[in-house]
Amino acid sequence: MRVPRVLIIITVAMLVANSARGASIPGEIPFKLAQGFGIVVRGGIGPLTNLNFLVDTGAVPSVLSERAAARIGVTGVDGSFALLHEQVQAAYITVDEVRLGPIRVLHLPMAVIDLSRFNRLLGTRIDAIVGLDVFARQSFSIDYKRGKITLGLSGLTRHVLPVEIYALWGAPYWVLPISLGGDNFRVLLDTGANDVALFAARIPNLDLEGEVRSTASPTGEVTARPLRALRLVIGDMVLNKQLAVVLDEPPGAFQGMDGLLGPTAVRLSRIEFDWEHKCLRWDTE
Repeated sequence: MRVPRVLIIITVAMLVANSARGASIPGEIPFKLAQGFGIVVRGGIGPLTNLNFLVDTGAVPSVLSERAAARIGVTGVDGSFALLHEQVQAAYITVDEVRLGPIRVLHLPMAVIDLSRFNRLLGTRIDAIVGLDVFARQSFSIDYKRGKITLGLSGLTRHVLPVEIYALWGAPYWVLPISLGGDNFRVLLDTGANDVALFAARIPNLDLEGEVRSTASPTGEVTARPLRALRLVIGDMVLNKQLAVVLDEPPGAFQGMDGLLGPTAVRLSRIEFDWEHKCLRWDTE
């Protein structure tokens, strides 16, 4: 994928505001959980306000819908964009500003693609998909129970695991080491997915069980072949009967990984991105 070289200037500002019903917590961003896994928040891009953003830690770079791009009136450089199961045509642009709660990102590169598949999958309009490039390497937490994204760390999480962080096209991927069925894998931490999924070529002995089905992924719905329940180990957390699926080999950047892991698939109630120590911290239900 070819991406224009641009200067990314990121400014993070803390928002302190009082509502008529009481004081809000600085740095806290409310979200709605779509279909039990999709984190949807309100934000703005350029002159547009009240947009729906899907927070997807597997999205690199962040993505703008064709509809929103047409409203802004931006044009860019044509290229291709790697979805989980295919390459699609995209336009690469730079938006003046992205606003998400207290976060302001200036001059952010984005890919413009058709997001109608996400609208159908999540049952709501998605105007943009924002990845970790928007969070500017700032530690933050996602609390699934409270429906809040909070800047900073709580200091209360029970589990912690060092991660590998890769920069790709100016944006980071977080990759977790896991063990599934006694085999070790490196999987992308992906809030835009609702499964533990492995790529077919990474599994030496497939032990499939059940019918082929569709599963939610960073690109909408893809065909998945279920594995029998296996023992999953993530750091010091052990799940003895974890369901997982097998996906076909993906194109592009995903080829350097063994699969992906959606936090809701392993019943995580809160996840925290500790940039300083390069650790994922979490609690379970």
